[in-house]
Amino acid sequence: MSRSFAAASGIALLLGCAAVHAASRIVPAQPYAFDPVNLRMTVDSCVFAQDRVAVRAAQNTIDVNTQVNNCLLPGEQIVVDIRLGSLPPGPWTVRLNEANGDIVRPAVETHTFEVLNRLEIAVFPPPPKPLTDYSGHWYKPAESGWGLSFHQSPTHVAFAAWFVYDGAGNPAWYTIQDGQWTSAARWTGAVYRTSGPPFFAPAFDPAQVTRVPAGQAALDFTQRPGEEGFATFSYTVGGQAGSKRITRLPF
Repeated sequence: MSRSFAAASGIALLLGCAAVHAASRIVPAQPYAFDPVNLRMTVDSCVFAQDRVAVRAAQNTIDVNTQVNNCLLPGEQIVVDIRLGSLPPGPWTVRLNEANGDIVRPAVETHTFEVLNRLEIAVFPPPPKPLTDYSGHWYKPAESGWGLSFHQSPTHVAFAAWFVYDGAGNPAWYTIQDGQWTSAARWTGAVYRTSGPPFFAPAFDPAQVTRVPAGQAALDFTQRPGEEGFATFSYTVGGQAGSKRITRLPF
């Protein structure tokens, strides 16, 4: 074996066994109940094997297991987020483990943190709030082509984007916002019609963006035996009222 080849092999082995990351941290730094929590890592883009990351949980301990590649030269430093989940209140421990083939190193980093209950203003009677997250892309399977994208935050604020076709068959874009939960499974909001300059224009002119009130809408996520996973979407837009039975788009 030549000296140059031996030196190159040694460098590759060194890079492969070196710590794959510079540092990691929990994001957000102070999670509240059911916030999406990530382990944020600064890594070597060559050494870090993005397709070989495994997350496992037992009780209140989460193990993030990573594999490393053997690299001749260091790669670009990048930041990656590894999802740990939406966690309930309580103490949590995250252990970051590295392996090179069958060789597993002891936990290279350990994070301990507390997920707190979100503070709420004490009012009586308490305002309705959902018991689960209804976020997703909703549609009616028999009417594929239009849909409703619904996003709900951990603070129970919700926003919906509704894309349809108008009477002339042209795409129409609505948003549903300024809403409130009237029960644990029913959300209502104002409908707005939005238009603006084409996205492929050389320069985007914000002055051409318009948002005008168009009506009201409600989403009722109440489930009944034999009809799990469906919601009722009711709306009044431009003097036209309607109701659709919708479900999440499966992925």
